[in-house]
Amino acid sequence: MPSQGATISPELCAHINNMEHVRRPVQEMLDQFQREELPTNGAALHQAQMSDGAGGGVSGMAASLSGELEGRVLEVCSELAEGMRPDLKRHIFHLAWSPDNLPTEEAICPLMDYLDQSLVGLHADLMKRNFDRALLQIWLVTISELKEQADSLTDDKTPAFYARLCDSLEILRKFFHADGQGVPLDALKCDLFDATSRSLKLNSLSTEQLMDMFHKERLEAQEAQEAQEFGTLSVRVYFHHDSLSVEILNAKNVIPLDPNGLSDPFVIIELLPRQLFASCVEQQTVVHKRTLNPVFDECFEYSVTLEQCRADGAMILFTVMDHDVLTFNDFAGEAYLSLNHIPGVDRGSANSDNFHGLKEIELNLMHQRDREHPILKTLESRHWDKAAQDFLKKCRERVTSF
Repeated sequence: MPSQGATISPELCAHINNMEHVRRPVQEMLDQFQREELPTNGAALHQAQMSDGAGGGVSGMAASLSGELEGRVLEVCSELAEGMRPDLKRHIFHLAWSPDNLPTEEAICPLMDYLDQSLVGLHADLMKRNFDRALLQIWLVTISELKEQADSLTDDKTPAFYARLCDSLEILRKFFHADGQGVPLDALKCDLFDATSRSLKLNSLSTEQLMDMFHKERLEAQEAQEAQEFGTLSVRVYFHHDSLSVEILNAKNVIPLDPNGLSDPFVIIELLPRQLFASCVEQQTVVHKRTLNPVFDECFEYSVTLEQCRADGAMILFTVMDHDVLTFNDFAGEAYLSLNHIPGVDRGSANSDNFHGLKEIELNLMHQRDREHPILKTLESRHWDKAAQDFLKKCRERVTSF
């Protein structure tokens, strides 16, 4: 059975149109005042100022009346859209919770039929300008209901659930834009749309994809990092004959994390993404006692391929920790290094069999600052996913308290 459109009172449409019929000539009169040239002689200018001063006179009253009518028309158009909310809520609920094997294009059909029939009736009953105003308000109500469904508290929502809503949002955007005949693009892409789209896209990704995205953002932050407030780490990295060599040279000005004003630092080396380097386990340096400027001079080898090192997002995560005997080790800082441009991987780099002559790379150590990062918030909602919770716990421990 096809969806029925919203029952919109003809009297309400007539009320909106009548207000526009009054507003339009007032606005035309105001436009005429603004087109007229200002008088140039002193007497005429004084007379104009007396009859049409700041906020007064005929044009002032016309502007005030036009603004009031415009506001009232928008208010009633919003009321019209709100009247459609219950039906929109019902259709969007059924769209969201349709069987997983039902394509989005089919699941969204009842909602699209409802909108299409409702808008056909409104288009016939409203003046063009009023129809455009009402269309924008209906768009906003539709997005808000889609977002509310996405934000509803339930553990049954998988990435596929959000992927369907994400695809639906794009279908709705094209429908309301109507190839330029409907809501303008700049009005469609409002703050509510951007927030909803961003949230749906994040939630539609797998946990692995979210973790990879987070690390890529951290790598970008590393490459833009200039401050050295948490110290630095110097390394040399080189690929040769299916072997990645990582030399940890030294660290400088590591933050003190022990009561004596010093630290017992060591470095953990991890290749990312984990699924790309699944066979490569974390390695770490020895612990250096009571120092903020440890000299490590240790080399680590990883058996990897050139293709792995050239893969998108391939990187090394260096984590500096303060060793504690009786309690948990403390986080001191982290640094990221892309593998795409290291000697032996970068197609433009010179070949060499060892570290001799290679420049060391000094990386500024970083802390994570955004506890409410959207990716972390998305992972936090996945109570059913151990990998997500483990990753979240690791990241939370790295949020700076400085």
